[in-house]
Amino acid sequence: MLNRLLLFILAACLGTIFLKMELPIPYLMGGIAAAVACKLAGPAVSWPKGWRELGLLVAGYGIGRNFTAHTWEQMVQQSFGVLEATLIAVAVSVVIAWWTARHTSANLISCVMGIMPGGLTQMMLMSEEDPRADANVVVVMQTLRLVGVIVAVPFLVIHGLGAQVLGSDALVPTAGGIHWLILVPLSFLGAFAATKLRIPTPRLLGPILATAAGSYFLGGLQPVPGLLMLVAQVSIGVYMGMMLEPKKLAATRELMPYIFGGIILMVGVSVLVAWSLSDRYGFSLITAFLAMAPGGIAEMCLAGMSMGEDVSVILTYQLVRLLFLNICVPLAITAYFKKKVAI
Repeated sequence: MLNRLLLFILAACLGTIFLKMELPIPYLMGGIAAAVACKLAGPAVSWPKGWRELGLLVAGYGIGRNFTAHTWEQMVQQSFGVLEATLIAVAVSVVIAWWTARHTSANLISCVMGIMPGGLTQMMLMSEEDPRADANVVVVMQTLRLVGVIVAVPFLVIHGLGAQVLGSDALVPTAGGIHWLILVPLSFLGAFAATKLRIPTPRLLGPILATAAGSYFLGGLQPVPGLLMLVAQVSIGVYMGMMLEPKKLAATRELMPYIFGGIILMVGVSVLVAWSLSDRYGFSLITAFLAMAPGGIAEMCLAGMSMGEDVSVILTYQLVRLLFLNICVPLAITAYFKKKVAI
């Protein structure tokens, strides 16, 4: 327990340094950096999954409260753009997977599961259940993809697109709207319902959808206090950093050039598509890029919150892509590779 407390303090300190450097989602990145440093240093420290999930409940509420009636209107009006962005992301991922499988010892099904953006949990579960897939390859590819994008996207947004971090989430006012403690029933009921309905990543999507519904029907909801969001980001970040196993990385080192090359290609295509979406629908290039970026829905929305961007747009695009990747893509993978085996 003492080691976990020290790890949390280290992560919070690194997060504060990143905040001073005006990096978005500083405490989440601080958690990742602290966990990776701990892994490399060697002390045996684990981070309970339950703590990560509590952090996701808070983050899910913070993201979902940005969904309003106007957001729904935007989603309907921009349905073609949302579908276009989703299909382009999937197509680019398939090309990267095919290229990686062709030039490494990893098979195609493992590479497809490993590179799909937004499907980390679902793809890992599928790889464990499918004997044709190499779970180690999928875990390494998905983890490096997610962490790489979370590090690369904020850097590009600030130094390439000119975004500015507004400051600490602790400065966000909590006056007006329904009190933020409504996150407790909304988040837990949302997570429970999502689990029963077998919705992917229920601890995140459940609170997002439940809070979005609450915001739509009940009116404005207060943001959570900055300190609570800080703790949530650190907890999520530390758990993500703990997923990087040095032994697994060493065992799949031949994949590294293709993984990072794939990340660069994904980010580059995201910029081009973001430019098109921004020009077509009128929101900022930064908002469009975060909406299109192949990172996690929580991380991209939190980054948008820290930079004062339109989180409702980011949420709409990321949510639709996440649902598509976690519902349609697994079905397509199962059908395609089952057919290949039958042949």
